[in-house]
Amino acid sequence: MKKRFFAAAFALLALTVINMGRANAQSQSCPNQMTFGVHDSLAVDNSLQSQIEVTYFTTNDPNVFLSEKAGLRRSASYTSLSSNQFLAKIEKLQSEGLASIKKSQSATSFLGEMAELNLERNPADARMVNASFSTADPNYIYKLDRETEVGVSRGSSLDGDYYRVSLVSWFVDVKAGRKSADYDSDVLLKPGQTAVFKLMGNDEVGRSGSARSYIAVTLRAVNKVGLASLGRNSKALASR
Repeated sequence: MKKRFFAAAFALLALTVINMGRANAQSQSCPNQMTFGVHDSLAVDNSLQSQIEVTYFTTNDPNVFLSEKAGLRRSASYTSLSSNQFLAKIEKLQSEGLASIKKSQSATSFLGEMAELNLERNPADARMVNASFSTADPNYIYKLDRETEVGVSRGSSLDGDYYRVSLVSWFVDVKAGRKSADYDSDVLLKPGQTAVFKLMGNDEVGRSGSARSYIAVTLRAVNKVGLASLGRNSKALASR
């Protein structure tokens, strides 16, 4: 009897240890507050430059671009389409009074670099804000509605002709004096394609109400950098 009891107890203990190990492995592989919004630095490729365009826009109807018929938390928050399709769709929605572009900005960066493409509280003052932008200034955050970084890099050979486009975006709450990462994504795009991200975090939905906010990232091109351009870029970096 005692032997059976100890054997059963030992089996139960072993099963508990195995389950604990599985739970720990799952928790380490899942996103958490420490890793969400934090990307490892990538090796910068100075021989290639990406040209991207970021568009912040809103829609009055939450179902007009990415449907929420399945419910807000069960609906897709990402789609990709050709740049021409995106342009035609956003222009059509604007003409119908269903969409509004808040800001559109282009950037050129080396592969592996993250570019700052923020949304200012007052887009009319974007030029002045960007000219004085410095994360060393603790007050810079009060000038923004959203802080966003976008980078383009090469992945594995399995990606083929696609490039990895990384986006990290923070919701900025000026009244509370805080920011929180509410969208963190890596997608594959070819030049000439646009990724559309729907911002569905509680803070953003609370601020926008029945409207919906989006960030569209268009990968215009990836080009080789000439020796002359490399020289100019090196001088510019050295003078900063």
